[in-house]
Amino acid sequence: MKKYVLAAGFPALIFAACVPFTSTALAKQRTVIEQLPPEIVDKNYVDQVEVIVADTAREKMAKLEEKAAEKRAEAKLAAWTQVADSAAPPAEEYATIPFTAMMPFVMRDVTRKWGLTPERGGSAVNLRITIENVKTANAGMALLIGSSDELSGEVVVLDSATQQQIGNFYVQVINSHGGIAGLAMRGGGIREKLVEEFALESSRILTGSTKKDWKKRVKADRKAAEEEAKSSSTTVSAI
Repeated sequence: MKKYVLAAGFPALIFAACVPFTSTALAKQRTVIEQLPPEIVDKNYVDQVEVIVADTAREKMAKLEEKAAEKRAEAKLAAWTQVADSAAPPAEEYATIPFTAMMPFVMRDVTRKWGLTPERGGSAVNLRITIENVKTANAGMALLIGSSDELSGEVVVLDSATQQQIGNFYVQVINSHGGIAGLAMRGGGIREKLVEEFALESSRILTGSTKKDWKKRVKADRKAAEEEAKSSSTTVSAI
């Protein structure tokens, strides 16, 4: 009887592996621990970012760092050396540099897209980010029952001038994947995608914005970019 039960289980497993599940954002949670002062919300820009990898994430992070080093070697780029206040490398090189160097660049890129720029004014803030958990999806499990990528940690917001803490929050990004289609949609650059989503969640708190507000910002940015492109095109034609 047991043999029949086991045999009946195999089609179910095969079916699960063939179902074209997709990739979804299972949860992107933001928990505010200490509210930012009202005069800082949406009136700030990120200056310095310090990234600390906690012991709970160090083992899995080491594997991701090995892959980044391999990508850098394959691209025939010089070994990465961290220099204080160094300019950001091209975005396509982010996948080849250490996590603690890459994340600050992404955090600044994303927050500036949200309008948090020195030119716009406001107070300079520093971020101290402690990564407590990082996980990449297991391909085998994703094919059968689904698996997920995760990045979570605490963000402490500091006054750039005094280094006094003015707020902190916790971000947890979980992206679930299932089936062949889900893994295909997942693609590469998982580490960088997780950091970008972490930065998006952080930006929502720094700007005090909801998802609806964010859509308005994106729409406004696109419209401005289109108008600039049309203006440039008209100028070139006139010349």
